[in-house]
Amino acid sequence: MVTRAKASARPRHRGLPAVARPLPRKPGKPLDAAQMMQRWARHWLRSCRDMPKHALRLINDAQAEPEKQVHAFRRLMKAWRSLLKLAPDSLAEEARMMRAEIRALRRDFGAARDAVVLARTLEGALGKRLFERLPKPEGEAGSPPAPSDLRQRLDAARIKLGRLSVEMARWSVAGEGGAFLLKGFERSCRKTRRRLHRDPLRMSLKRLHASRTAIVDLGYQLQFFRPAEAAEFALRGKLAERLRSQLGAVVDLDLAQRHLITLMPAGHRAKAEYKRAGHKKAEHRIARRIVKQRGKAARLARRLLDERPKTLRIRLGEMMALREPRRVKLS
Repeated sequence: MVTRAKASARPRHRGLPAVARPLPRKPGKPLDAAQMMQRWARHWLRSCRDMPKHALRLINDAQAEPEKQVHAFRRLMKAWRSLLKLAPDSLAEEARMMRAEIRALRRDFGAARDAVVLARTLEGALGKRLFERLPKPEGEAGSPPAPSDLRQRLDAARIKLGRLSVEMARWSVAGEGGAFLLKGFERSCRKTRRRLHRDPLRMSLKRLHASRTAIVDLGYQLQFFRPAEAAEFALRGKLAERLRSQLGAVVDLDLAQRHLITLMPAGHRAKAEYKRAGHKKAEHRIARRIVKQRGKAARLARRLLDERPKTLRIRLGEMMALREPRRVKLS
């Protein structure tokens, strides 16, 4: 008789991990607002401490595809950075140094990610036939790193993550309520609002990239606060995710556009051949797509932060005082 293998009780999830396990709740009288906010503070610290552990599990997964592994790792570093931007004043310097380390970790895998993004963006914007007629990019910027190179980077990341985990174990929020979380959230709202004050249709690429970074931070923070949120905050989180995606598409298309510019030859005869090969058509197609994505981003930006950051902070504080923190999945 053939018997079925017993299914695993804990299905394996790819991508970003959930943030911290729920904090244990002792039976008894309900918590007052101050006690609830202290729980949020401890939950934040535990979530930050869990990040390097999640990252180590991710890069130690021998069965993961390298491309997806790098992508998930870089997203996890962004989520960690976003949570650290909520740090209290007592840990401000430590959090700043930790974010610098995380930034370096992300950049170590930036070339591998850019190579994949460049190929995918070019093929998506131009179509397979036109994409295959383009010269293949050379060097690190156009091709994924060799497996041996990727292994070296992963080994270096393991060492650094182990050190950061030890450093974070020394952090403490003893005596802190949750007010620092609200302060950090309001700061992120103000920063995002300033970044989006300019129209994304006319924004320089440098400003556009800075705007996307602010939106990424705000989006992850909204996910962290999800257990306390009302429906309107959940909607803002979805808007932030959509806006991040639109601005990310613009940045990726610009990468593709700059690659096409490097293919432009000198001399009239060579330029005519460049045009006959369809490269000029590719330039125009990508330029049109950039304008379209910038337009979508502009419409989303007007909807995301239509209220004052101080008002959002007050409402979030009221909801946090009533609801306990719990496990959420950052994505």
